[in-house]
Amino acid sequence: MNNRERTMALFNRLRFDRLLWQPRLQHWYDVNLARETLPKKYRGWNILQIYDDLDASPRAYHYFNETIRCVEGERVEVRVWEDEANVYTKYITPKGVLRQVERKTEYGTARMKVEYLLKSVNDFDVLTYILRRQRFEFDKELYQERLEWLGERAEPLITVPWGSIQRLFIVYMGYTRSVIALWRRRAEVERLLQVFDENDDFRFKVLQEAPFKIINFGDNVDEGLCSPPIFERYMLPYYQKRTGELHKTGKFCTSHWDGKIRSLLPYIRSTGLDGLECVPPEPQGNVTLDELKRSMEGMVLVDGIPAILFLPYVDEERLKEFTYKILRLFAPRIILGISDMLPPDGDIERVRVVGKIVAEYKI
Repeated sequence: MNNRERTMALFNRLRFDRLLWQPRLQHWYDVNLARETLPKKYRGWNILQIYDDLDASPRAYHYFNETIRCVEGERVEVRVWEDEANVYTKYITPKGVLRQVERKTEYGTARMKVEYLLKSVNDFDVLTYILRRQRFEFDKELYQERLEWLGERAEPLITVPWGSIQRLFIVYMGYTRSVIALWRRRAEVERLLQVFDENDDFRFKVLQEAPFKIINFGDNVDEGLCSPPIFERYMLPYYQKRTGELHKTGKFCTSHWDGKIRSLLPYIRSTGLDGLECVPPEPQGNVTLDELKRSMEGMVLVDGIPAILFLPYVDEERLKEFTYKILRLFAPRIILGISDMLPPDGDIERVRVVGKIVAEYKI
């Protein structure tokens, strides 16, 4: 079987020949390429060649997320420019102007927001104007191009940007301002969340008709941002609505929960999700493998090995022991990977070590 067949057999609860090893190497590759510290063997190689050498599968949303495009409405002008340190984005509308600033990280491979589009509740009308005029389209030609490039190394999938309150926290307003607005002006915040939902109606209609069989929700859930009351009021209905729609069209759903989630474990089975991606167990997160197993019974775990175990100063035997334990608990309902990604200073040869264990593991 190839990796696409293995993936779909797993989600469809069919038999397959071996487990998948799917570590996310993109950040490790981008940083080491930028600072010219790729291992000598891999200099001049593209990332898929490295995956092949390691007998590993890439996480395909890195290559397919761009196939769903947002089209801005009339009378909405978007200007993007950058300097050595920052990337600036400005939305100009008849209702007003919104500005965002993202600082480039050390090697320019990622960005972090230092100024959010929404500065106060007074900006909600401008964002509402923008979102109600957006539409989404599927780029079939780009999809085919990426599919040919990826081959059978992985099943194509796509990530949906943050949903509901997580979108306000992470994308538009930042956590502190969002929580203050939620406390003082909840009705106005919830009206804006309804606009997010209306905007998503267009996105999910396109997703339902697109050829992807697996949809990943990129929500970055962490109980420090999304406490149980907030999760129950906003995220749980969001998941239930959207997973229900996607299941009706024969698609499977996972979500990117990459933080501390112990207090959210009771909600997992109620979301409608078929699996969780990226959950970091102890010692990196705050859940044990046994707690995660009990809470996810019957669901698919994607990833699961704490990224810190790939750092060179950590005893390699700890990594091996953890790998065998997680496989004993979760196989065959697992796509093993690194939670969250291989660090730039992680030992790439440890990826090979785990890949060998996975290849030889009997299911």
